[in-house]
Amino acid sequence: MAMTDNDVGSLRTRPRAADSGGNSPHARTVLLYGNCQTPFLAHMLRALDDLNGDYRFVVALNHAQPGALHAPQVADHLLQDVVLAIWQHEDDPHNPAALALRPRLPPGCPVIRFPSFLMLSQWPFECVEPRGQAEPDYPWKRYPHGDSVGLQIAQAGLSGPLAVAAYLDQSMREMPDLQERLQRDVDRMRRYDSHCDVKLTDFVLDNYRKQHLFWTYCHVSETCIQELALRVAAAARPLLGGTQARAAECIEAMMGFGGIGGLQVPIHPVVAATLGLEFWEAERTYLWYSQQWNFYDYIQRYIGYERW
Repeated sequence: MAMTDNDVGSLRTRPRAADSGGNSPHARTVLLYGNCQTPFLAHMLRALDDLNGDYRFVVALNHAQPGALHAPQVADHLLQDVVLAIWQHEDDPHNPAALALRPRLPPGCPVIRFPSFLMLSQWPFECVEPRGQAEPDYPWKRYPHGDSVGLQIAQAGLSGPLAVAAYLDQSMREMPDLQERLQRDVDRMRRYDSHCDVKLTDFVLDNYRKQHLFWTYCHVSETCIQELALRVAAAARPLLGGTQARAAECIEAMMGFGGIGGLQVPIHPVVAATLGLEFWEAERTYLWYSQQWNFYDYIQRYIGYERW
């Protein structure tokens, strides 16, 4: 399925397998495999205009979309002339999507490995959300990110400001050691980097306190995708050509989509204070599809699984 970049909203909310770029019939394929961050990386890389040939950037997702049992398949004709695979490292070495795709690559195909952005410590109560169903406008449900404390308050039958007060009290009782959680994140990032040609830990550690990099545990701001694209472009330069100065200009021109997905999970005030998140403010609002809510608004609505 072709991805165009004239619909930024579609790009933000519906990442999918895609053929991006490659305008001539002789275009060769650069395959990008990975999670929901990968289509946005392709969105950036297709803007590079000083490469040593014409390339199409084909995305193969490593996960199924809502309502599907398997990850989207890449058409055979898009894999006939793969000159480079840009492959995201993942914890599961037996992911069926990867196992099915690898044998379809040409023998000796060069591979550049890159890590996933991933941070769990900012949402210590994240869990599977058992309530609700997929809706036409919300294929991942209205509230796709569960909160174990919020679910307890909902089960107690509380609502409104009283529910928020109960949530704040109970969350303090259950708050884990956040510095330990953060260290787990750092250790994971460094482990990912050790398997990859492209590294990201230094960028995250230098910026996550000052900027709202993580919208969810793995959906990130466009600043993250910009940095990832610059580093991947640098790693691919021996094969694809181009200069880093021009890459920076082209990738900057693709900014403006905001980030991955249509929502930002609000951050608990104690989490923000403990982790030293300088960008956090009590009245800061977060994108939730068509809504803008601060943390307290969000928690009240989440507990009640409210519609809008």
